[in-house]
Amino acid sequence: MRTFKKKSLHLSVCSILLLSATHLHATSNTDKTTETLPTLAIQSNVDSKETYAAKKAVSGLKSDTALFKTAQSVTVITAEQLNQKQASSLPDAVSGIAGVSAGYRGRRGLDDIIIRGQNASNQIYIDGLRQTNLTSSGGSDVAVDLSGIEQIQVIKGPASVNFGQALPGGLVNLVTKRPTANTFANIDLTYGSYNLKQAQFDLNYSPYQKEEGAFRLAGRVSDRKDEIDKHYFKDFFISPSYTFDLGEKVKLSTIASYQHREYSRIQGLPVLGTLKANPNGPIPRNTFIGEPAAGPYKADVYRLGYTFNYSFDNAWQFEQNFAIRNASNTGNFMTLDRWAGGAKPNYKSMLRTANAQDANNRIYTIDNQLKRTFDFQNMSHHILIGVDALHDERKMNSYDCAIEDFNFYNPTYGTAVNCSNRNYKPSYKAANSASNNTNKIDTTQFVGIYLRDQIFIKDDLIISLAGRHDWSKTSTENLLTGSKVTPKNSHAFTGSASVLYNINNWVSPYASYSTSFLPVTGTDINNKPFDPLKGKQLEAGFKFQNESQDLQGSLAWYQLALENMTVPNPTNTRFNIQDGEQTTKGIEAELAANLSDQLRINASFSHMYEAKISKDTRPARVGQRLENTPTNTYSLSARYYPINDQEGWYIGAGVRGESAKPVIGDTSIEVPSYALFDTEAGYNALHWGAQLSIRNMFDKQYYAGTFANTNNEDRIVTLGNPRQINFTLKFKY
Repeated sequence: MRTFKKKSLHLSVCSILLLSATHLHATSNTDKTTETLPTLAIQSNVDSKETYAAKKAVSGLKSDTALFKTAQSVTVITAEQLNQKQASSLPDAVSGIAGVSAGYRGRRGLDDIIIRGQNASNQIYIDGLRQTNLTSSGGSDVAVDLSGIEQIQVIKGPASVNFGQALPGGLVNLVTKRPTANTFANIDLTYGSYNLKQAQFDLNYSPYQKEEGAFRLAGRVSDRKDEIDKHYFKDFFISPSYTFDLGEKVKLSTIASYQHREYSRIQGLPVLGTLKANPNGPIPRNTFIGEPAAGPYKADVYRLGYTFNYSFDNAWQFEQNFAIRNASNTGNFMTLDRWAGGAKPNYKSMLRTANAQDANNRIYTIDNQLKRTFDFQNMSHHILIGVDALHDERKMNSYDCAIEDFNFYNPTYGTAVNCSNRNYKPSYKAANSASNNTNKIDTTQFVGIYLRDQIFIKDDLIISLAGRHDWSKTSTENLLTGSKVTPKNSHAFTGSASVLYNINNWVSPYASYSTSFLPVTGTDINNKPFDPLKGKQLEAGFKFQNESQDLQGSLAWYQLALENMTVPNPTNTRFNIQDGEQTTKGIEAELAANLSDQLRINASFSHMYEAKISKDTRPARVGQRLENTPTNTYSLSARYYPINDQEGWYIGAGVRGESAKPVIGDTSIEVPSYALFDTEAGYNALHWGAQLSIRNMFDKQYYAGTFANTNNEDRIVTLGNPRQINFTLKFKY
């Protein structure tokens, strides 16, 4: 195995930055003109007829090829679709996308997303750069603020060939709001259910009526309570961006953001009293299991980045994206463990665990791309050559706290949460058992080289071939013991191949095969480091559009597998071996259509007919369905403008839902299916507007999903979102 050197990462980053600066200086006064790269951001105030059904996903695919000619499932939520959804969080925004389950851990303050049966919570990108910490367990510290987002791109299937380390289900790429060519000022004031108070602004100043030299400022201030007692969220977000005017060959756009969140943490309720009968009766849905006196979670996220473009005289184009992100999160985490009473519980009270947490995650990411298109033998080759790198350092300091039991039927608050004794161990743990105390630094670094050739044969047949090789290094320093785990070096090759045929500019059948990898920490019984997780997918389908391209649709079938999963060693269960596998198969259909100046339609359907554990050393688990993966999901929404989409009234309605989901470890129950109805009405004038939106109009009481509690013997059930009624006044100048 080839050893990864940290110095090589620093050298590659510095050399690329130096190359960019050299070309910037050499061409600042040039008069020559060449073709420039497409802009990553979508202008916010162009005609909505041109933007409702997206035609490209440039930063998510690292390609300006139309979605109609892309042999891969990609869903793009445009700015108007975001407004139509009236989503307050990223899970709200991506719910209803075929193959996606979002918010399955409830309103806990983080973004929880599953794509095609695989966790994607730690696979959230901003402008093509990783946003979250790298963990094979799927953990995330992210809660995206949508006020700074212009477009959401969901890339389904393995994406390692473009982005490196990732699980094979897919990823979410967010396109930020960048300066546009028009000066405008938009301010929205919202009041809604659960005492929601929110102000959102989007200001753009373009002194020369072009993107170059323009400045943009977006942000939001929000305060809201919740259906659950004592649960609340307070949010502040601001993001300035500026595009420099450096001539026709060079483009440089910078963006920064700051996000502060304060929120109480919730984890759900036990199965007994929710999905199963409790002898003491149902547990009220508004029950808060934490301790308000312990204080809220507080999170701060700083991000600074830029996009640099340079056009060479020989038709090559260079693009560099760079970002630094620092996220900190502190708070007292409380969750349920087991029923009190030992062997004879009365099913009224549960033991709780409390953990004081202080986490900090800093990520440096850089991506460099060289692009060129040239013709050869009646074929057009679209070449992409790239080098990207990442340095991810996560510090985690946490320790057990003393906390009293919780009675669901007679809850009392104000009991002490003692976090002063860092050697405290919960009383129900054996004397020789390990505590949850942690003070460590996890570091991940990688460098990847990738190459892609999209071959257009008479613009009808499109063949795409791509390959990538990554070198990664992971290490852990335990600050409690002073020990350092020997750094682990890994390398892997991933690739993709696809073919698409454009029949008549209306229908394009396609087929593709792609692979992925993700490093795994730990060793086996022989102290041998684990190999990376390996994913693979076969996909086939059709892309659809009409002549005006205002209708974009797709139909896809896929078969996905995740291999090399760690499972207990059958001869010594204290250790793991890599003999596990998960398999997912399904059919997806999606449609986004701008049928006229008056009518918009958005629809999706997913039938995941197989999502199971296909291989495991524990026979009872083989064949079990993956947690939080409904067989069917669907959505349908429409917005109608009686006059046109620029002025006057509009109305909208929609339905979204999921089929039932299994509960791991208890085949006698399942998370019930649900269907939710949304509606909206509004009025647009030249300089103002008003909107009334209702999500979950009939206040359907449903459950979002399940997950393991502390001791892994029971499941925790999370609550779905209650009815939310919002009224918004809009001011536009």
